Amino acid sequence: MRPLPLFATLTLGLFGQAAAQPGPPTNRLALWLRPPATAQALDATLSAAKRAGFTDVLLEGFYHGRAIWTSKIAPANLSYDALAVASAAAQREGLTLNVWFETLYWRPADSFGIPVTPLWKDDLATLSREGKTSLDLSKLGFVDPAAPGVSEVLTGLTAELGRLYPGVGLHLDYLRYPREADFGYHPAALAGFKAQTGLDPRSFPDSDPGGEFSQARASWTQYRQSMITGLATRLIASYRAAGGTGLVSAAVYGGNDPLQNWREWQGLDAAMPMLYYPLLFLYQFAPLRFAPGPNLWPGIQVGAGKPSLAEQLELLHRLGYPNVSVFGWEAGTPTPNGVQTSAALSSPGFR
Repeated sequence: MRPLPLFATLTLGLFGQAAAQPGPPTNRLALWLRPPATAQALDATLSAAKRAGFTDVLLEGFYHGRAIWTSKIAPANLSYDALAVASAAAQREGLTLNVWFETLYWRPADSFGIPVTPLWKDDLATLSREGKTSLDLSKLGFVDPAAPGVSEVLTGLTAELGRLYPGVGLHLDYLRYPREADFGYHPAALAGFKAQTGLDPRSFPDSDPGGEFSQARASWTQYRQSMITGLATRLIASYRAAGGTGLVSAAVYGGNDPLQNWREWQGLDAAMPMLYYPLLFLYQFAPLRFAPGPNLWPGIQVGAGKPSLAEQLELLHRLGYPNVSVFGWEAGTPTPNGVQTSAALSSPGFR
């Protein structure tokens, strides 16, 4: 059974439940997993994850502009069909499998030493107000949702997933603009905004003490937000129309991003805000922004400099969050159920 619609249970309250009632025991525990370099390592890692207490796996499936399944749209990222292997292993182990899309992040910096995907074209890159790409300012190369062809590639991939693996869920990540600067100034976006308003947002002054451009700026923010919201809606719809029946979830920013209004993404079943707090007590404030409920899965990180997985889960369950997603877990580390797994199984493979 699919969970209740996101919007029936998920609301934002700046002064929401400051002290939620204790939540139910662990319900769902999801693992963000990068596929290892070999089929054998992936199979073993999924078995270890099941023994460690995970119920769901968010398998990195479209990243660096490549796919882990045999796709007619995107080139292969590995030497084997990782989705076929994972699908069989998940069915055997009783794991719920989801494909993790790094949706608009298509190209890492050259320093990563990773071949540039054939899907990447420089004219697809999102631009800052000054005309810089995200590769100029960070190590992440984002395409712009307004760029011609971007939506077609992504909706083709989500439809392909729904058709080939209808029971595998869809998990959307990097469905946003980069945050290193003010992005979204692709020529197609500028043309679309000008057609609607007659304005060029590059002409807005940096400061506006008189308020003359306040409404214009708000319109430009809303326009870019609609680009992201519209793409999210199309991706979810294409997955469902192709036969996809799995959970549709999204990794979302744990802070305030006015351009990523995920509460308006039609068809989203679960949101996973990436909190990644270094200190345990900081989770006490999570209900002020993210009202607890089964469709809100806090994203936590484990490993060096982070509280233990058991400590984070205990607190989040007590705050009323029955479902949690985890980044950074490796086989061989302590788990909530006390199972010790082999550390040899956790190779992250190629990124």
